[in-house]
Amino acid sequence: MIPLILAMEKEIHKYLTIEKESISELVVDRSRFIAHSFSVTYQEMVREKILQIQSLYPDASHWCYAWRLGHNPPLEFSTDAGEPHGTAGRPILGSILRSNLTNLLVIVTRYFGGKKLGVRGLINAYQQAAEMVLESSGIIEKELTAEFVLTINPTSFQLMVNQLIYFCRSKKYLELNPNLGKIRFRVPLHRLHETFAFLELKKKEEFLLNWERCDNQ
Repeated sequence: MIPLILAMEKEIHKYLTIEKESISELVVDRSRFIAHSFSVTYQEMVREKILQIQSLYPDASHWCYAWRLGHNPPLEFSTDAGEPHGTAGRPILGSILRSNLTNLLVIVTRYFGGKKLGVRGLINAYQQAAEMVLESSGIIEKELTAEFVLTINPTSFQLMVNQLIYFCRSKKYLELNPNLGKIRFRVPLHRLHETFAFLELKKKEEFLLNWERCDNQ
């Protein structure tokens, strides 16, 4: 019984996501479906990636997408972006769900080729485009993390950065915005209580003005 319990606890702290961001293209009756996959961990990142794609393909007919974030339960969203209801966003999201992935965004940009594909044709095209880009992205297992945003005392910004690097044991978990006095960072879930204590101590020492957890848990 004990090994089973340990295995269940380990599973709770893992999730599947894409190994790398990718791009693929599908052409159906002269309509181009350009699919992009992105690793995302919060909704602001989703908005940034959507704007990035819209600026990359400003003359496209549609930018349809779906995203999934977090766990227990995850947040999910999809949009047809002007295509007939249920023909684009849902097929893209369905491809994500079938692979049991999270923390990702898939955007499929369509250039209309002059011939209508019909409801079934659109569903098949968006689903196939999403599956193609997910296949090229690969799948990797990652450890679940909690994400925090800190508002730093301006006089202590670099000192707080150094302490966070030491606490997180790596600089790769930090996103710095010194102009706004903000730091975003991630820690594994098994260090959650340790992190709460660390942040409260730094707030008491006046390195921090404020902190908040910003993942969807």
